[in-house]
Amino acid sequence: NNEIAGVISAYLIDQLRSKGFEIYINDVKVGVPDKTKYYYPDVFATREPRSEQNQYIKYEPELIVEVISPSTHITDTVDKYIAYTAIPSLKYYLIIGPETVYATLYSKNAEGKWEAMSYVRKTDVIPMPVLELPLPLAEVYR
Repeated sequence: NNEIAGVISAYLIDQLRSKGFEIYINDVKVGVPDKTKYYYPDVFATREPRSEQNQYIKYEPELIVEVISPSTHITDTVDKYIAYTAIPSLKYYLIIGPETVYATLYSKNAEGKWEAMSYVRKTDVIPMPVLELPLPLAEVYR
């Protein structure tokens, strides 16, 4: 799981840092709007300005990536989905398989509703137009 997260974070740093994003991997928490829960996503990207108050917790992620495993599958697809999609700044929530080529991208549509699209071929490219970010699965599953 850490290998896939590392590959994704390196790709995101390469693609998003020039657009003002900071990329975090496993070491900074994301807070949900009611401020009662915090999660450590595998990878996330935010343009939230750094401050004394948000050194260890970010509240404005735009992309969150979770690498699923048998033990985290329910948490990632249910509990975290509910929590993450309540974050106003979030544009994309990507769940990705660690070994099998499998990814589900949740994205907010024009009406503000969340939609899911799955990708299962190494040749697939996951589109994230709001971030001007295509993610080729060939980059993830080398």
